[in-house]
Amino acid sequence: MAEAPRVVIAGERSGTGKSTVTIGLLMALRRKGLRVQPFKVGPDFLDPMHHTRAAGRPSRNLDTWMFPSYVPQAFANGMRGADMGVIEGVMGMHDGLDGRSEEGSTAHLAKTLRAPVVLVLDARASARSLGAVALGLWAYDPEVTVAGVIFNNVAGGRHLEMLEDALRGEIPCLGGIPSAEDMGLESRHLGLVPAGEVRDEGRYEAIRRTVEGNVDMDALRAVAEAAPPLELPPPLPLDEPVRAKVGVAMDEAFNFYYQDNLDLLRAHGAEVVPFSPLRDSLPAVDGLYFGGGYPELFAEGLQANEGMREAVRAFAEDRPVYAECGGLMYACSALVDLQGRRWRMSGLFDAEVMMTPRLEALGYVEVRMVRDCLLGRAGTVVRGHVFHYSRVTRAGGAFAYDLGKAKGIAGAADGLVRGSALASYAHLHFGTDPALADNLVTACARHP
Repeated sequence: MAEAPRVVIAGERSGTGKSTVTIGLLMALRRKGLRVQPFKVGPDFLDPMHHTRAAGRPSRNLDTWMFPSYVPQAFANGMRGADMGVIEGVMGMHDGLDGRSEEGSTAHLAKTLRAPVVLVLDARASARSLGAVALGLWAYDPEVTVAGVIFNNVAGGRHLEMLEDALRGEIPCLGGIPSAEDMGLESRHLGLVPAGEVRDEGRYEAIRRTVEGNVDMDALRAVAEAAPPLELPPPLPLDEPVRAKVGVAMDEAFNFYYQDNLDLLRAHGAEVVPFSPLRDSLPAVDGLYFGGGYPELFAEGLQANEGMREAVRAFAEDRPVYAECGGLMYACSALVDLQGRRWRMSGLFDAEVMMTPRLEALGYVEVRMVRDCLLGRAGTVVRGHVFHYSRVTRAGGAFAYDLGKAKGIAGAADGLVRGSALASYAHLHFGTDPALADNLVTACARHP
């Protein structure tokens, strides 16, 4: 049993400000000298980027639907050397897979890790009614410990008094954060703008200063420290003998990666070699991994690096390439943006992808492999998610995945395969089946 101080930051819905509050708490705790480890409930890639910047430690995802049995391992991996864990929830506290099941919800994660919850409630245009909301969440599932409330968008001292009174002494109020125009972070079609593109350090500092000045940080730490001891596996070993070098595309265009995916690759003998498809030449590696991101926003630069595009295409002739979502777009022969401009991509597949002004697919998917591919054998079933504003308008080749619902490249069909290349809309967390990482590294090791 391990002492692991931890707290979940949850809301009654999306948009309460829990991401901003979490970022502020991470920075404030770090400023106090704590090694604070961030986590994010659910499949989100963007919030963790801001967590990482705020905490100075890679944020990790925890998802009780995609990889329920791996959640304790992911938590243990993150808490290595940390003094305290801060876990940002997803959507409303009880929102998950559907209206009946708790799977995938913040509440389910809190129960899995026996972590106390602090609610962030948006007090704009409300007062006593938020007491009913807080007490309703407090009573809805007795197995979830709601240990405090932080009110956001508070109009002033009298407003905060009313809000605190509405809790009827049942739940401690840990603070009230005033409305502030310089607190928000910019968003785009997939969520927050990636942290690497935010140049305004003053925005982060304003968030820290406001949260730190209006939240009882000692009380928050006390909530985290009151979490009961937790039985955890040892963290993944990261110093395994290298079997293969895996080039991982990491720049402004490709940056959607789960930290645990990279760690699982290392644990199975991969040396992870970052490179930029925008600026670099292809490194000397045994396999390639293209994650998601925003290739549509950097299509001109991707097209301009002709040497990279040609090298990736030649590489895929006899060595493994794995690509997800944005990586799938780069694996196509061309990308058409919202202005109708056509940009040349790597051309691993005889396919064309078109950006669309509306969301094409969003949600969890169960991925059934219908043919042998880079990551597994036919019949393997794993879990993932999709989230994209594009569609493949022309696709030549075979498909390795059946998603069971029309959220893939061609209806339910997903996972284009050609030789040792695999490209899909589905994002996979390798914790859903650690054999995925081993299979990828093994395939790379076979192609020196």
